[in-house]
Amino acid sequence: MKSIILKLFVLLGFVLLSPCLSYTQGLQNKNIQAGIISSFGFNFAKMGTSRLENNGVGTNFSVGLLMHKSFAGSKNFGFASGLEFDFNTINFKSVESIHYNYNDREILPYSSSTLSTFQLQTRKHKTSLVTIPLALLFRTDPVGSFRYFAKFGIKNSFLISNKMVDKGIDISNPAILKENLNMTSKNEMFFYQLSLGLSFGTEWNFIGSTCLVAEMSYYYGLTPLFLDRKEENQTLYIKVNGENTPFSNKATLNQLNLKFAVLF
Repeated sequence: MKSIILKLFVLLGFVLLSPCLSYTQGLQNKNIQAGIISSFGFNFAKMGTSRLENNGVGTNFSVGLLMHKSFAGSKNFGFASGLEFDFNTINFKSVESIHYNYNDREILPYSSSTLSTFQLQTRKHKTSLVTIPLALLFRTDPVGSFRYFAKFGIKNSFLISNKMVDKGIDISNPAILKENLNMTSKNEMFFYQLSLGLSFGTEWNFIGSTCLVAEMSYYYGLTPLFLDRKEENQTLYIKVNGENTPFSNKATLNQLNLKFAVLF
């Protein structure tokens, strides 16, 4: 009787441990994992001018593809890459009395002659970017159905569009409170954005060779968000002794993201 019970316990243990054994033998020998990723996070702009300041935390949402690739002959080291589409918001507010000239939804250079002048109070940038991350990947051996990893690398982002929502006062005749929606300004933002990032995460092998991935990332912006344009192309200006004095916005962007992925 004791022998039968012992055999049943051994059989039950084998059944329970089978997923862990398949993980160890399957995923450790798999060189490439690829799948779908989605993330949500927060944007923290670091200002480089005293005329504008942050107006709360911005947001980031992205979707795309993720790939983990092991180096040849190594189970614990590799690299990660992918292709993501980022949708960001960044919020600013004016500290001084800042103006710009505009026509319909186009913001014009400060020297343009127009009847439409706007006194800016707050601005929300809504940007769309294509991002290619490149990072070194460090992974642990499996612990049951889980393994843990860290990433260190860069994120290359390329600007697709930049629309602005401005709140303030239209000081055309008569002056009224107004919200300018979906405003555009040619070459306002820098086309290429480079960030240095560090990530920590875990993989859960929940069925076959399919994994669910959760990852927390922090990115430090290395390139400026905005171009320091020639004076004749600058749009924002303040009035000094009755004359319009233009300036360019200056800022870099840091991000904190929580990512989820399904890898096959």
